[in-house]
Amino acid sequence: MAGTKSRRPTPAIVRQWIRAGLGQGEAQAYQPFMYVRDVPSEGTSSMVRSRITGRNHSYLSSHELKVHLLAEYGSATLDIREQFALLPWDETQSIAAQLGIRHPFFPGTSTPTVLTTDLLLTLERPDGMELVAISAKLKKDLTSRNLEKLLLERLYWNRRGIRWILVTEDNIHAIRAGNLMFFETALNDERVTESGINPAEFSRRFEEHWTPSLSFNKIMSMTIDSMSVDVHTGHALLGTAVWSRDSKIDIDTKKLTHRDKVHLKA
Repeated sequence: MAGTKSRRPTPAIVRQWIRAGLGQGEAQAYQPFMYVRDVPSEGTSSMVRSRITGRNHSYLSSHELKVHLLAEYGSATLDIREQFALLPWDETQSIAAQLGIRHPFFPGTSTPTVLTTDLLLTLERPDGMELVAISAKLKKDLTSRNLEKLLLERLYWNRRGIRWILVTEDNIHAIRAGNLMFFETALNDERVTESGINPAEFSRRFEEHWTPSLSFNKIMSMTIDSMSVDVHTGHALLGTAVWSRDSKIDIDTKKLTHRDKVHLKA
């Protein structure tokens, strides 16, 4: 739906959003229930294009984005759906009433909110597909009220036999997430295709120039000179190789920066 959604919706407007399919569906046809433009966010909101789904994903915080990037890198991930609506609408209201918990309302209204899960992943398993629901929250935001909301969310997924995980900064692979962020722009950079260079070959050449004493920038400079491309194309090519697991750059041990040394996997 174009434009910013009403921030003081009536029940009729919410039902209209649900009928429009927001927070429902899968793969490229999926539309999140909330977009960055719809919600005032204290964190760093962002959008990222996924190679897995082929669409732009909308995140309300940098922590949610990190969880997305880790899922994007996961070899078992088949689909990522952010801001997934917990429908039917009245089910979480019913759960709240049974527990004696006040259900959230849209601010300034008497309209119950449609609760959402930050990310719903579809994972490929040896015996079929698994759905995993993820709430991505920072520890500082785990107030007693927010824990009540998370309980509603967890019980909703428990009813369906779907695993629900609370991901904080304590149980995220922070170094990998940061390094994937370092190469995030390579996910859909047209310069990779336009260069006519195989990203795996570019990474191999980068590794040939590598020595333990050289910085990332120095190795990159030597590599782009040897392959006659500019630095932005070089970064995109190397990042694409990392995302495709065609690079020996170690993204799990040390945070990558332009000025620091680079670790390679054995």
